[in-house]
Amino acid sequence: MAENDDNGLRGLQNPARSARSGHTKPTAIEPQLSSSDHRTLERAIRGSVSSIVGASHPDSIIAHHGSNSEHDLALHPEHHPLARQMPGAEQAMGYRDSLLACLIDPDPRRHRSFIEELVRASVPVRTLAVHLFAPVAAELGNRWCTDEADFMQVAVASTRLSMIVNHVSHAAAHSTVEPRAQRRILLARTHGAQHTIGVSIVASCFRDMGWAVEGGSDLEIDESLYTRLSDKPYDLLGISVSRVDEVRDCSEVIRRVQATPKIRKMKIAVGGPAVVASPLAFQRIGADFVTRSALDVMQLASHI
Repeated sequence: MAENDDNGLRGLQNPARSARSGHTKPTAIEPQLSSSDHRTLERAIRGSVSSIVGASHPDSIIAHHGSNSEHDLALHPEHHPLARQMPGAEQAMGYRDSLLACLIDPDPRRHRSFIEELVRASVPVRTLAVHLFAPVAAELGNRWCTDEADFMQVAVASTRLSMIVNHVSHAAAHSTVEPRAQRRILLARTHGAQHTIGVSIVASCFRDMGWAVEGGSDLEIDESLYTRLSDKPYDLLGISVSRVDEVRDCSEVIRRVQATPKIRKMKIAVGGPAVVASPLAFQRIGADFVTRSALDVMQLASHI
């Protein structure tokens, strides 16, 4: 269908150019989208934006209690008793409105000053990941779905949020002393994953807990992944999955890792928007951990 539409559009010519060439062509009628086409396009855009924003990437193994946002752990992780006990939780929650405001402010200087304020506050990065970055990412996705924000606002906001997460995470890492026996994680994404916020939040959690973090949103699950795995030992491989239909790709990675003697003892964790949307699809593919929230990631990092 897409091919036919494309060919049809190519056939349309500029009337002025046709006149100059000596050929008489009827005036091209601008193609109109049917209501069905509009719905299809809307679904495609919403799916793409949700990947960019990673709105569900701050995810959770605890089921959401109803539709009320006050009980939605993606937006309000403080309802989880373990999250509430994290150091600096109240302070991190207090930054949510300010962070949202600076993300959608046309003036870029506002989010730069917010970065400086977060660094000065010295709230643990893992606390910021659970109580600030993840809920704000989820809220951005909600605002898109309810038409409170348009595509460009969400795209700019998501880029700024990734910058803030990365900057604060690296600033905190440089101020701490690395442990002698450092655990090592390699982060990668599936081919369809376009977002970076979720991967950035995961990296910030592990880095804050003393892990050496390598890979990230630039590393896909292709041959370059296996090259990295063979170069040095890793304790954990984390895969961010954007679409549910990529479950087979994840299964193949897990099968190949487990069939390679040199790396078969390494643990594998999967997470991302697709895992949040359909957790059961990923339960039996061989992964050691299926994570659905920043809190899950923090608990995973502390227990390996």
